[in-house]
Amino acid sequence: MNSHYTKLMKNLEYLKLNQMALHLDETVDFMMKNQLSFTETLIKLTDYEIDMKEINMMKSMVKVAAFPHLKEVKDFDFDFQPSVYKEQILDFTTLRFIELQENIVFLGPSGVGKTHLATA
Repeated sequence: MNSHYTKLMKNLEYLKLNQMALHLDETVDFMMKNQLSFTETLIKLTDYEIDMKEINMMKSMVKVAAFPHLKEVKDFDFDFQPSVYKEQILDFTTLRFIELQENIVFLGPSGVGKTHLATA
């Protein structure tokens, strides 16, 4: 005898919605505890799938870009390199420079973090 839960799990697996299947139990528990609506519960459940797809897409884009290594701005040690203006670098992450049709050039001696920041 198949339960609705079993059928749902099979459907999620068939559709390759692995994150939704993985987080189904905790999401149902969260829904019951917090009295979420059906729509709120589906949003929470689908967010798991979207988050994983975005992570995988980012990894794929980094691989295709052939970056020498994966670096992020949050990993840059601004205290080690005080000549780099943190606020300016964080502004670059908004991609505002693209809208303004501006270029970014990193200049400096070896070992100051140019490649790290450019890759990030």
